[in-house]
Amino acid sequence: FSLFTSCVDVKVNEKDNNLPNDVRWLTNSSEYVAICKQTYMNALSSMQSVFLNTTNPIIIMDLDETVLDNSKYQIDLFLNNTQYNEISWDHFVNKEISDLVPGAKDFITEYKKYTNSRIIYISNRSHATLEATKNNMKKLGIYFENDIFLLKKNQYDTKIIRRSEVLSGTNRMEDYGSQKIIAYFGDALGDFPEDKKY
Repeated sequence: FSLFTSCVDVKVNEKDNNLPNDVRWLTNSSEYVAICKQTYMNALSSMQSVFLNTTNPIIIMDLDETVLDNSKYQIDLFLNNTQYNEISWDHFVNKEISDLVPGAKDFITEYKKYTNSRIIYISNRSHATLEATKNNMKKLGIYFENDIFLLKKNQYDTKIIRRSEVLSGTNRMEDYGSQKIIAYFGDALGDFPEDKKY
């Protein structure tokens, strides 16, 4: 994709004042790191009794900006004076270079110590990028074989549909059966059952 500059080749000063404020805050503020870590630590602490009293604890997590930090993509968009589009996004995902949201790895690795714990990732990443997503997570040390990935198959495949499949044990979840979810993790309303649109 000719307009997309490889993140591997770009030398970016993350303190560059020319970057948009939201990107500079995400990549350079200690407050962002502290907020993320505190959120995950609080979640782990408040849910320990639930984990211990559940024979198969299941949680649903979003991926992007919840587990995986894609600020490199945002920097590339800014440097190339362009906006998000599916082609450049999939190109970025296939590079397998997303970083970790602060606190995500500690939370995931601690959670996975509980017997039969499983994460169902419901993400709007394209299903075509599934292997690249798994490879990226392997590099980051957060991939576990028993976790389930429900990525977006087409424009009609909303998170509402995929959450419904998890709860009913139908379609993609037919081999697993109905699941009782003890917690949801995300960075947008669409990541939670309260959402009625996405």
